[in-house]
Amino acid sequence: MDPKSDMLERALEEADDSDWRTDLGGDPVEQRRQLGSKSKSRHNYRRRMLCANLQSFAHRTSAHGLGRFFSQQVPWLRGLWALVVFGAMTGLTLHTYKQISLFRAYPVSSTTRLLTNRFTFPDVTFCDPLMKKFFTIGSRQLRSDVNRNNYFVANYMLGYLVSDEERDDEASSRVKAIKLAYATFEHAVHTWPKFNMTAASARIFDMLLYCQYNQERCTGKNFTVFYHRDYGNCFSFKATNRFIRSSGVEKGLVLVLYSPSVDVKQSIDYYSDTVTTGLETGGLRVAVHQQDTIPYPSEYGINSPSGMQTVLALNQVQTSLANTPTKRCEPKGRFHAFDHLLGSVTSYENQLADCTTFEYLKLIRDNCKCTVEGLVKSEPDGQPQLEYCHDLLGAQNKPDLLSLLQRIRKFFETDPSIANYSLLDRSTGRMRTDIFDRLHLPDRFDAAQLLADRFPEIQRRLNRLKCAMPYLKSGRKQSSCLNICNYTTYDFSVFQSRWPDHNFQIRGARIRLARIAGMLKSRVDEINKMMQRKLDNYASTEHALNFSITHHRVNLSRCLDTELDRKSDLFEDDEHCVQVHNIIKQSFLQLRVYPKTLTVRQLFEERSYELVNLFSDLGGIMGLWIGVSMVTLCEFAEISLILCSYYALSMVRRVSNALSPRRTNEEDEDDDYPTDCHGNHCDAADKGQQRSSAAANSDPWTELQSPLLIARPTAEGRAASQSPSDRSDLHRHDGASEPPLQQSAASAPSSRAASPNSLSDGKETRL
Repeated sequence: MDPKSDMLERALEEADDSDWRTDLGGDPVEQRRQLGSKSKSRHNYRRRMLCANLQSFAHRTSAHGLGRFFSQQVPWLRGLWALVVFGAMTGLTLHTYKQISLFRAYPVSSTTRLLTNRFTFPDVTFCDPLMKKFFTIGSRQLRSDVNRNNYFVANYMLGYLVSDEERDDEASSRVKAIKLAYATFEHAVHTWPKFNMTAASARIFDMLLYCQYNQERCTGKNFTVFYHRDYGNCFSFKATNRFIRSSGVEKGLVLVLYSPSVDVKQSIDYYSDTVTTGLETGGLRVAVHQQDTIPYPSEYGINSPSGMQTVLALNQVQTSLANTPTKRCEPKGRFHAFDHLLGSVTSYENQLADCTTFEYLKLIRDNCKCTVEGLVKSEPDGQPQLEYCHDLLGAQNKPDLLSLLQRIRKFFETDPSIANYSLLDRSTGRMRTDIFDRLHLPDRFDAAQLLADRFPEIQRRLNRLKCAMPYLKSGRKQSSCLNICNYTTYDFSVFQSRWPDHNFQIRGARIRLARIAGMLKSRVDEINKMMQRKLDNYASTEHALNFSITHHRVNLSRCLDTELDRKSDLFEDDEHCVQVHNIIKQSFLQLRVYPKTLTVRQLFEERSYELVNLFSDLGGIMGLWIGVSMVTLCEFAEISLILCSYYALSMVRRVSNALSPRRTNEEDEDDDYPTDCHGNHCDAADKGQQRSSAAANSDPWTELQSPLLIARPTAEGRAASQSPSDRSDLHRHDGASEPPLQQSAASAPSSRAASPNSLSDGKETRL
C-alpha cells in the first residue's frame, strides 16, 4: 500500500477515535482533559499530513534529481546525487541571472521602412557669415549722438580688460575690445530703438532677387527673421505647402540671392573690416533643418559661395527611438523662447541641439549670474528679466544708463587720474577712440582699469563677463540631454558649379546672362515701386540692391534679350554686359534645394528582448538544468500552499492560546500531566502513553519512517470499545506484525478510556 495513503487512513481513524472518546465522561476535569487531548490530536494530525505530503512530493516530483536523492538508500550514491542536484541548481541560478540581466539591459533592434510619396519640405535658413551686423547704418552714423558715442567708447575701453594683458598682443586685444563694444549695441535697442539690430542688419529685400518653390513664384513674405548672435539677421524659408508630389531639381526651392557683404560698392563696415581673420569666404551660410525648429547655421550649415550654384539634394529620414529605462529619450514637444532683440516669444519644436544649448546657457547663468545673448526659454506670455553678460553699462534700463554716461563723462573731465590721458574732447563732450588707440598698450589697460574701479556697478558686470569668458572659450561640456524620441533629419548631397558662366567664351553664356539681367531689372523695378508706395517697412532707407546697381553705374537694359544679336551672339554694348557679368559673379549666387527622392526612410527602434522572450528562455533553462515545466511549478506551488496553510493554522492556534492564557495553561497541564485520579490513585498507563506520544511527536520524520506505529493507538482504542471476542480477534490480527511492547503501549489509553476497571490490566500489559 502507498505510505501516504496508509498514513492518511490511520490519521482519519485517530481523528474519529478522538471524537468518540470526547463524548465519554461527565466530569469537568475529564472534559477539559479530553478537549485538550482532542486539540492536540488535531495538531498532530495536521503535522502528520504535512509530513506525508512532503514525503510524497520528495519521491514523486517531476523535477529531475530530487526523487533520486530521496529514494536512494546507498549513502555514497545519495551524496553523488546531492552533488548533481547542487550543480544543476548552481547552473540554473547563473543562467537565470544572465538572462534576467539581459532583459534588464533592454536591448533594442533597428528596423528600416520605406514610405513612398511622403516627403515634407524642410525649413531653409541662410545668413551672411561675414558678421556685418550694422549694414544699413555706418559706423559714423552709429556714433553720431554724444551719448551713443560715449557708450561705444566706454565699452571699447572695457573690452581690453577682458583680454589677457600678458598673452595677447596689441592686435588681438584690439579685436576683442571691438567685438565687445559692438556686442553691447545689441542691448542698446532698449535705449535707442532706432538701432534695433534686426533693422540695422541686412533685410530680406536687400538679399532676395528671385524665389521659386515647386515651380511657383514666392516672395519675401515666405521668409521669417531669425537673429543670430554672430551672423546678424538670418532668414528662414517656410513653405505654405510642404508636400511635394514629384522629385527633381526643378521641383524644390530655387533662390537667387545677393550677398551685400562681398560687394565692394557697399559702405565700409568698421566692425567687419577690423575683426576679419582673412579665412572667411564670400557668400552665405545655408542650413536645412526640421520644420519649426531653431536653426544652427554655424554648427550644421554649409557655405554657399558667391558666383556659384549650390545644389542640395535631400533625403528625408524619420527616426523613432525606443524609450527604455536604460536608454531614455525625451518625447516630442514644443517650447517657447524669448528673443530680447526682437522682443517676442516664439514657439519651436524641441530638438537635441536646443537642450545642449540651453544647458550650456544655464551653466553660465548659475555660475556667473548672467546669460549669454540668445534665445531664452520662457512662458508663452512672459518675458524673463535677465542680465546679460556683455551688457557692461546696463543698457536694459534707459534712465540708469543715461545717468551712468553722464557720470562717466564727468569722471573723464574732472578726475586727474584719467584726465591726463586726454580722452575727452571738452568742446563737444565726446570721448575719442583715436586718442585712446594712440596710447601704449599698458596705458590702455591702466585707463580701462581706472574706469572700472571708479564705478562699482561696472566692475560687478565686468567680473560677471570675466566669469563667463572661460565657458565661452572652452565650449560645451559633455551633456546629459536626452535625445528626442521622434525626430526628422534631412541628409543631403552638395553639388556646386560656377554660376553664371566663367566667361562669354562658353556657348550660350550671353543668353543666360540676358535672362539673369532681366530678372535683376525686374527686381529693381519692383523695389522702386514698393519704395514709392511705401509698402516696405524700411522704405526710409535705400535698398542694398538699388544701391549696388547705382554705384556700379550699370544699365541692365543694355543686357536684355532685346539687345542680343542671335546670329553673332553679341550684345550691342558687349563690354558693358561684361561688366554686368562680373558684378553678378562677384556678389550673386544661386541656391537650389530639392528632394532627391520622395521616398522617406523610417528608422524604428524597438525592444529586441521582451518579457515573453524572457519567460521562454527561463522555461528552456529550467527544463535544461532540472527538468522543470509548468506542471512542476504547479507541484511546487501545491507544496508551498500546504506549508503556508500549516504554519498559518499554527500561528492562529498560538495567537488563540495567547489570548486565553488560563485555558492554555490548563490544557498544557492536562496534556503534559494527564491524570485520572480517584483518591490517591492515578492512571500510570495514561502517563506512559503521553510520554510515548510526546516522544513520537518530537520527530515528524520518525513518523514518516514508522507510519503504522503512529496510527496504532487509534486502532487499539476501537478494539477496547468492542466485545471481548471481537477485541481478541482484532488483537490477534494486528499484533501479528508488531512487538508486544508496542502493542501494549498503544492499547493503554484506549483501554483506560473504555473502562476504569482496566487500569490494572493496562499496567500489567505495559510490564
